[in-house]
Amino acid sequence: MTMRLILTLFVLCLTLPLHAEDEYEWQAEHVHAPVPLYTFEWDDAWPRSYTAPDIIAGCTSRVAFGDWQFLPNPDNEFGNPYWISVSNYGVFHCAANLLVAQARGDLDDGEFMRGLFVRIGTGEAEGATWDLWVLQEGFVPGSSYTLLARKKGDEGVIEEFRVLQRRCPQANIRKVSGMDIWTTRYCAINSRAELLALSRRMLREPALGTLSKASEEEPDAETSDPLHSDPSD
Repeated sequence: MTMRLILTLFVLCLTLPLHAEDEYEWQAEHVHAPVPLYTFEWDDAWPRSYTAPDIIAGCTSRVAFGDWQFLPNPDNEFGNPYWISVSNYGVFHCAANLLVAQARGDLDDGEFMRGLFVRIGTGEAEGATWDLWVLQEGFVPGSSYTLLARKKGDEGVIEEFRVLQRRCPQANIRKVSGMDIWTTRYCAINSRAELLALSRRMLREPALGTLSKASEEEPDAETSDPLHSDPSD
């Protein structure tokens, strides 16, 4: 079972009343593109490689490495918390290694996926400007997306996101009947413009919850500062 299927279980299925698949308040559709929409040609994809006069190569990230916890909106009775461990892949080739589990103590054995955090644009809500981000999960076949946001202004290392709903436009819904209890429904997004438009709409909806970096159980200088971490771990 892949990470995106686990996220579907923790977020999509648990936000979906069993009696109303197509009409429910809290939506977290499985958003998927047939190929990754963002590559390292996009300036705001992290982790990414960097060079410096006294360093041959390395990886840097605007998003903190460590354990992150999703806490659902208190108004969402169907939401469940879960954990994601975020670490760097390697020295020369940069990506986020992601492990997901229901409990923090189970992360070492969690479901694995590799991806990137990407700032895709900005949006307006609550009288403020927000940076819109996504967690782009997987490369083949294509990528799946969790929609994220944070208020614009703080340019430091990121340790918290608002997790947005994913209310799929009717024209983008893909599903087939005849699969007994097994869901086939997902949201097909085919361009950066479509994903940005969806994120801007969802920014105006009540958030699914928050995704925040937890304190280190055993502080480790090599993982607590992604801008100066040892990518070989």
